[in-house]
Amino acid sequence: MPEVASNVAVLMFGGIETTEAMITNALLHLFRHPAQLTLVRDDVDLLDGAIESHRASNPAPPSWTATPPGTTVLGPAAIRRGDLVTVSLTGANRHLAVFPDPDRFDVRRENARLQLAFAHGPHHCLAERLARLEPASPSTASSNACPDCAWTRTTPPLCGGLVFRKPSALHVLWDAPA
Repeated sequence: MPEVASNVAVLMFGGIETTEAMITNALLHLFRHPAQLTLVRDDVDLLDGAIESHRASNPAPPSWTATPPGTTVLGPAAIRRGDLVTVSLTGANRHLAVFPDPDRFDVRRENARLQLAFAHGPHHCLAERLARLEPASPSTASSNACPDCAWTRTTPPLCGGLVFRKPSALHVLWDAPA
């Protein structure tokens, strides 16, 4: 029963916090990589690649913990029932065999969807499909409505939090259409 309660809590808060963080962090990521932002502005179809590449480098949450129901052997390590195990999704998304040059933000990365931001197996995110759709709509709308939008850099946003990391604010300017 504790696992059911845990899953309900994750669904309640995860659907709000992760989407909010995803949109804000993805925009910040694009502002910090102006050449990639230009590519997306010139071809809005690259927006999905930008979002997936961002997810690979900055998944929300960046890690998760679990306790195995029984003893499990993983390589040379024996993990006993009840041991706390932390899995780094950020680290998994940097596996050189899957992502050559994993720290490079590339909106054209062909295998960007192989990232593990939604975990895998029995702990796979139930809302993955919705989570893939949610950031695209406001990002496409802002790209179309304010193509000259620019980060002010007045106060560098700090991403805080252990689970849901996002800046407290993201100050941008754009010219309003006449």
